[in-house]
Amino acid sequence: MAPKKPKLVIIGLDAAVERLLLPWIKEGKLPNLASFIKQGIQGPLESVIQPLTPPAWTAFMTGKNSGKHGIYNFIQYAPDRYSMVHTNGGSRKSDSIWRILNRAGLTVGVMNTPYTYPPEKVDGFQVSGFDTPSADSAFIHPPELKKELEEKIGRLRLDVRYLGAMTNLKKRGEALEELQKSDEQWKRMALYLLENHPQDVMMFTFMSVDTVQHHFWHYMDPNHHGYDAEGAKLFKDAILQVYQRLDGVIGEILAKLDPSETRVIICSDHGQEGISDRTIYVNRILSQAGLLFYKPKNPFKQIFNAIARPVLAFLRATLSSKIKQIISGMFHQVRANADDITTSFNEIDWSRTKAYCNESLASPPCISINVKGLKPEGIVDPSDYEAVVKQVCEAVQSVKDPRTGKTVVAHLHRRDQLYTGPYASHAPDLTPQWWGESQFNAKPSVRSEDHLPPITIEPRVPLTKPEWGGHHTIDGILAVRGAGIKQGAFCKGARLIDMAPTILYMLDLPVPDDMDGKVLTDLFEDSSRKDVQSVGTNEAAKSPEPADQPYSEEEQALVEERLKNLGYLE
Repeated sequence: MAPKKPKLVIIGLDAAVERLLLPWIKEGKLPNLASFIKQGIQGPLESVIQPLTPPAWTAFMTGKNSGKHGIYNFIQYAPDRYSMVHTNGGSRKSDSIWRILNRAGLTVGVMNTPYTYPPEKVDGFQVSGFDTPSADSAFIHPPELKKELEEKIGRLRLDVRYLGAMTNLKKRGEALEELQKSDEQWKRMALYLLENHPQDVMMFTFMSVDTVQHHFWHYMDPNHHGYDAEGAKLFKDAILQVYQRLDGVIGEILAKLDPSETRVIICSDHGQEGISDRTIYVNRILSQAGLLFYKPKNPFKQIFNAIARPVLAFLRATLSSKIKQIISGMFHQVRANADDITTSFNEIDWSRTKAYCNESLASPPCISINVKGLKPEGIVDPSDYEAVVKQVCEAVQSVKDPRTGKTVVAHLHRRDQLYTGPYASHAPDLTPQWWGESQFNAKPSVRSEDHLPPITIEPRVPLTKPEWGGHHTIDGILAVRGAGIKQGAFCKGARLIDMAPTILYMLDLPVPDDMDGKVLTDLFEDSSRKDVQSVGTNEAAKSPEPADQPYSEEEQALVEERLKNLGYLE
């Protein structure tokens, strides 16, 4: 019996961005991508609002907005509490494309795509992405495949060491070496799975572009406020080298595929650019506007936190990622106390607070209204909701860049403007636009500094701490090749949320009518276009597995430390 040949292969390059990729293609530095684009169609791929890994890849997998699939961020908002819990693929409340394909009789194979933990029991295989707590977790389906992969590839590693401890050039070099080892592991796995476990539809995702751009952008860009001329001698091409490495991986994958039999999609979930030198403190803004209040001061706690804060910062910047994960996993209370030191969120007086932001996230600084009847200690009467929203918007947009006098936050997106569906109420009330023209950074407000201006301009000095040099943008990349696909063409108007319905269309399958995305018919030659078929959503046919599969306390600690090392959590 002839081995199965994939009908479709998807290669995910997390955070790949046209502004870097296209010039390097023209310069001949990415030959495989250059050849791929000449044989197919290419253009920008608009991410979701907000352009973050969890809602973006989930929109890719569902074709729906967050109000329907329930995932907004790395942590989960809920209308009935102030605290938040970490999300994973089990938080998704809508069918994935993998389930839909299985029900249509097609097999699927998915490797390292974010927000697929715990793995779905698909017909085929699934190797979960970075929401997997650890390599000891049950993150591979079927379970016996994990043993097979470890026998062929070796012990599987999910974390890049040294990321949270890059306080000198040597450690940064070590982090890049670890990133290369990670890419090598995923490449070997992808090629092995493609050859030995081929499925009708396969997806292989690589996360290293996102990681290297976050942490090494300031070595590449002389105009960056954190540009390090000395470090640039070593790391100027760090980002380019990752793109080139993955260009080679793409070449090896394509070499195993027949273009006449297998269509290929290359895409990213969002883009990236250098991070702004403007830092705002959202809860400081709300406090100074009389919308947020703190509990009576505890002098002992203030003194303790003032001493402990720099000590904690030093430990986080010097201990290796592995050691910090071990400590977090073993001593949950120590981790909770450490978080309390770095943010004043637990000091908020809810009995007087009308609006607040959970600033544990590095981004985005979303704002919630403390509505009576929705929040545990809500004080805003629903009839006053619009008035409070107006107050918040005026307060936030009153913050000006001291150099230009222009408003830093050009736009605040309201929840009802962004989301529709049964889980829309789980979204924050207001999302300040932190990308594009409104680009800014956000840091936690500390009540002892509440008298300071709500915006600071970062000095033009080399970044020495393990902090971000790059930040997400709204536009990722899309390139498609294969039978019936336009050649040497440019596409515009493509959105990440359109990918699931377009994939179904490619495979001659109907599109569920509750998907928000549309089929990208412009990708296809006229001779290959056909009418889009729709089908009603059959709730009874959905997976019987529970929608919510929260982490244990130990698993949450491991995931939280990973997100801190990557820079997504403070």
